[in-house]
Amino acid sequence: MYKSPFFSLCLLAGCVVSCGPRPETSSAVSTQMQSLAPRVAILPLIDNSEQSLSWNISDEFTYTLCSRLDQKGLLQIAPLSRIKAHMKKMRSTYNPFGSDLAWTKQVFAEEDFVVFLELIEHREELNMPSARQANVSPETLSAELNICLRLRILDLRKQEPVITLQEIFQESHFIPRQFTKVNFHQATWNTEEFALSPVGIAHTQLLKQLKSRIEDYILLASKTL
Repeated sequence: MYKSPFFSLCLLAGCVVSCGPRPETSSAVSTQMQSLAPRVAILPLIDNSEQSLSWNISDEFTYTLCSRLDQKGLLQIAPLSRIKAHMKKMRSTYNPFGSDLAWTKQVFAEEDFVVFLELIEHREELNMPSARQANVSPETLSAELNICLRLRILDLRKQEPVITLQEIFQESHFIPRQFTKVNFHQATWNTEEFALSPVGIAHTQLLKQLKSRIEDYILLASKTL
C-alpha cells in the first residue's frame, strides 16, 4: 500500500516524541546542571564617571549584565535579595579594587565568584576643528563618546581570594553631528528608542564584551580548584 511522504514524516515525528526525554526528566536534568554551576555575585556598578545621563547608569549596566549572564544558565547569578544581604556586611573602608581582599571571604561566603565593576569615564567630547575654525558652532560638530570601565573577578573557593581577571575596557564611539548632546535628546534606558540611540548602541557593545569575558573566565576557572 502506498504511503505518502507526509504520512511517513508523521510516523517519524511520533517516534521522536514518544522516544525522546520526558519534559519532567529534562527539567530535572536542567535543574541539576544549574545547581552545579558556579555561584556568582555581580555587585552594582560603581559609577565614578561624573556622567550626565538622565537615568541611573549603575542600574542599567548591572541589570542588563545579570540578565544576559542568567539566560544560558551556565552561571548561578545571585538574586537581588542576596546581593543586598552581602552589601549590608560591607564597610566603607572595604576597597573592591584594592590589594587587601581578605574581607571578601567573609562578606561573600555563599559565593564561588564575585564580580566588581567601576565606570571610570563616560564622556562625550566634541571633535574640535583646527585653530582656523575655532569659532565654529558646537551644533555643527560630531563627537566621540569615551567610555572607560574597570572589571575585577575574584575566585573565593580557595583559602585566600584569587584574582581571576582584572581588566580595563576603554572604548571610543563616533557620534554623528545630529546625535550629539547639543542636537539630540537622548532616549532613556528602558525605552524602545534607546537601543537605536548612539549611547544605547555603545552600551550594548560594551555589555556584550563584559558578559563574554565574565562568563568565559569564570567557566575556565571553575574547572580548576
